[in-house]
Amino acid sequence: MVNGISKNTTKGMIVELRPQLNLLSPVREESWDREKVYFRGDDYFRDYLKSIDSAKRSVDLETYIFEKGWLGDRVISTLIKAVRRGVKVRLLVDGVGSPDFLDQYGPQLQKVGIPFHVYRSWPTFFSSIFSRFHFIQPMKSIQAALSIFNGGKHRDHRKQCIVDGTKVWIGSFNVSDWHLERIKGKTVWRDTGISLSGVKSQVFRLAFQIAWEDVWPRHNARLYRHSLIQWLSHDVQGVPIRMTVDRKLRRLFRKELLEKGNNAQSRIWVLTPYFIPTGPLLRALGRAAKRGCDVRLILPGQSDVPIVRWASMTFYPALLKAGCRIFEFQQRVLHGKTTLVDSWSLVGSSNLDSRSLRKDLEVNIIPQEKKSIESLEKQFQKDLSESQEVYLADIRKRPLVSRFLSWVFFRFRSWF
Repeated sequence: MVNGISKNTTKGMIVELRPQLNLLSPVREESWDREKVYFRGDDYFRDYLKSIDSAKRSVDLETYIFEKGWLGDRVISTLIKAVRRGVKVRLLVDGVGSPDFLDQYGPQLQKVGIPFHVYRSWPTFFSSIFSRFHFIQPMKSIQAALSIFNGGKHRDHRKQCIVDGTKVWIGSFNVSDWHLERIKGKTVWRDTGISLSGVKSQVFRLAFQIAWEDVWPRHNARLYRHSLIQWLSHDVQGVPIRMTVDRKLRRLFRKELLEKGNNAQSRIWVLTPYFIPTGPLLRALGRAAKRGCDVRLILPGQSDVPIVRWASMTFYPALLKAGCRIFEFQQRVLHGKTTLVDSWSLVGSSNLDSRSLRKDLEVNIIPQEKKSIESLEKQFQKDLSESQEVYLADIRKRPLVSRFLSWVFFRFRSWF
């Protein structure tokens, strides 16, 4: 038994999935039929749960955070109902984002027979290091420990739910009560999500399968991983899915963001809760502003990870001097992740920080419908109205302690 599912069960799922996935030749068709953008967790999870309720064959749910609460209980009960009517359900959560999941929901899921995995949990981390400890050859012990530690820094930050293989939910909404206004009131987090209907692409299911089979630190999903990487990297511009599952795809994603910044003509509008960009991306934003592009960044005025906000503030002076405009979202926590460059837009789980750009599993979507882009523009303007603009004079007035903390956390930015 591994994290609530037997090896035999996993093997059966692999055999079942393999004949349906042939991604060695890119599919030249629309990836989905319809899409809908959400900015309120209450609306998103209402339709999300309805979708699971109507599932006929399968539900694959993957999330970074799965917290105990009203929403967590509701999702679990909805999944149990699906299993009882014959739907195949799998649940995948991250070991760092959901550290208490096994204790809170594990026994309940095992009792009803819902397979679940915890991606790279810390108990696995420590047991893996211990199992590779060589008393006779200490250098091998150090090398093994460093290798496992480096792999442990890679987290499953995706939030996606795949229903019957044709309905996919993606965005920055975790399974947490912080996304529900009915529970948290005015302190509800600001997030963005998108639902895709009539999905034809197999990429979502394949990416889920790769993470599902990841018996860390040994990776058993080489065939699927190779197929997905080959398919996604074949025609980056022609596919509206950005699924970063390895170093090559993360590099292609960073390259694309950089090209968008360098080629932007009219605007670059970014909304992100964790802003620690790469050097080239930072310089691209500055150059865009200097050539007259409307560069606006909406960043958190308060954050659920304060040290990241402190580190982010280190970038403010250079951006402001280049002509970029920075706005800090007020009153509540900002957690949505959207980017608009001219007529191109991006919605998903990726932040503009070191973790998302270099380490974690992420999924992002380029909306294809005009109304989706218009709704993102409208929401960005609304978010601006709830934000306070930051000026260079404000930075100069910051207390010495504040500037010192920013300097300190900036030095450790790659750890966040």
